[in-house]
Amino acid sequence: MEKSALPYRPNVGIVVFNKEGLTLVGERLDHLGAWQYPQGGVDEGEDFAAAARRELAEETGITDAEFIFETPDFLYYDFPTNLSIPRMTDRYRGQKQKWYLAWWDFPVSRANLKTHTQEFARVAFMPMAEATNQI
Repeated sequence: MEKSALPYRPNVGIVVFNKEGLTLVGERLDHLGAWQYPQGGVDEGEDFAAAARRELAEETGITDAEFIFETPDFLYYDFPTNLSIPRMTDRYRGQKQKWYLAWWDFPVSRANLKTHTQEFARVAFMPMAEATNQI
């Protein structure tokens, strides 16, 4: 099937910040040195806001963040043509995302990275500019 005929995968991303204005990022367990914001796919029939809360809980164990903003529109991107991710790039042309901003002002030691299939080796708060450069 032609890539342009494939659908976009529904996805959410969450930017969690604290009172210092730092953002929470996780270092990928499968690619040490690679950092990302908590994010993930939306299950069929699942509400995007509910998916954001679920993904944050699954990846970080954080269930008490206060969600304060949602992007009003979807953001779309196509996967690079040379990227190959099993069960992803053969089914989807890219992702359509909603991003969420959440407040959580606790030490990262309160995060539990083993509540679900562990994706992060560790999480850390860092300035958004630094996080953006790491991602």
